[in-house]
Amino acid sequence: MSAAPTPKEFPSFVSSTKALVVDQALAEVSLPPVRTNDFVVSICVSSGAAPAPRLLTPAGAIPTQYTLTSGLLMAVAVWPWEPSRGNSVVWDVGTARNAAVMNLVYRNGDVSNIGLTPVVGIREYSKTNSLPLMPSTGYRNLYATVTVSSKLTGLSWPSGVSGRDQQLGNFGSNQVSLMVADTPGSGGSPGSVQLDTTVSSAAVVLISVPGKSDGKATWILGDSVGSELGTTTILEL
Repeated sequence: MSAAPTPKEFPSFVSSTKALVVDQALAEVSLPPVRTNDFVVSICVSSGAAPAPRLLTPAGAIPTQYTLTSGLLMAVAVWPWEPSRGNSVVWDVGTARNAAVMNLVYRNGDVSNIGLTPVVGIREYSKTNSLPLMPSTGYRNLYATVTVSSKLTGLSWPSGVSGRDQQLGNFGSNQVSLMVADTPGSGGSPGSVQLDTTVSSAAVVLISVPGKSDGKATWILGDSVGSELGTTTILEL
């Protein structure tokens, strides 16, 4: 390609990779098939008395680090991909007992609008099997759900939210699980995540994947806040 693709209002999900790391200091996870100027989101969540995960590769991408009230350590990094960034991501999780890592790639995002803090909001919960999602922002909204449980085997996202990937912890002891989904939106909460068991602790993180509006109104199916049909509305297929 001679130039970057034109950004769209709602960048499209391409693919993801994941790994569960147990008793290892370094977590290296390859990237999905990727093109220049694709928007990469890398999430690392670890447990145990250890420093927050540090991003070793690619150089120059600075993660945002969080310590959740459950004691989990979380880091999120985003960057526009180019060949010099390499085809894998390496996180240093120190002496963490276990860690979950996930890389997601989005295409047609506005890479000129990548902020230093991609995380828009965090909500935390304890002893529950239902996790209300915070209101969405403009553009593409990526929800990451992090739980600690010994027997979680799955979850159900609300209507209009597309599940993208999940990394469940090993069963038999409390392990970190990381599950992600995305949706377009403009201000309303899409509903709640339903877990198949009551977890001891959970957090929902909202990450914005920026796009660029073409100046035209957009109607999102099911979004009663930002999308109201009018008498002159035309549906294009």
